[in-house]
Amino acid sequence: MWDLPAYDIRDGRIYSRACDDLIGCAVIVAAFLELGRSGAEASVYALFTRAEEVGFVGAIHLAKSGEIPHDITVLSLECSSEKGGSCKMGEGAILRVGDRTSIFDSDVMGGLSEMAKRAEIQVQRCLMSGGTCEATAYQLYGYRCGALCVALGNYHNCGPDNRIDSEFVSIDDVVGLLGLCVVAAQCEEVAGDSNEALRSRLEKRADEYASRFGEASILG
Repeated sequence: MWDLPAYDIRDGRIYSRACDDLIGCAVIVAAFLELGRSGAEASVYALFTRAEEVGFVGAIHLAKSGEIPHDITVLSLECSSEKGGSCKMGEGAILRVGDRTSIFDSDVMGGLSEMAKRAEIQVQRCLMSGGTCEATAYQLYGYRCGALCVALGNYHNCGPDNRIDSEFVSIDDVVGLLGLCVVAAQCEEVAGDSNEALRSRLEKRADEYASRFGEASILG
């Protein structure tokens, strides 16, 4: 552990010697506190596993153990370097559609997008290919997976000019991530039918276009 301040809050950001992955852990705990405070009805697991950086050792052993039912949806919470995608810090929590090695369940990610829209939670949608996250590990063992993250500055304490420096994240992004987790926890099915919602929107546009310009303009 580098000899850096444990944490500092300034300019709308959280600075810490270890935001990755303590921010994800903090969001999980905060989500449970919020669910309890509001009296919400939810059935959700919190998974805290070790040795992610050296090969998802904890996640793999848990997935192989059979302790987690295979009919649940696993959401990986991460901090991820901005260099691994087009998302920007401060512009919302990130719907991580994939990482360096995997693409995650499209229905899950579409469902999360619909939830964020209904709850008016600002989100971004990016691949974030700078690294591999635990959703990939669980997916390899047959679990349906999605991933959420926030953009991370000074990834792995690598600051400007090769200096060792504190990692940092946007407070607003973290709050958005928490809000989306609370909403998702209360849904009976995270995956939902996002394709149906998208199909309905596109059909509406197509019908409006046909009404204005005539069906022949669509069919060519």
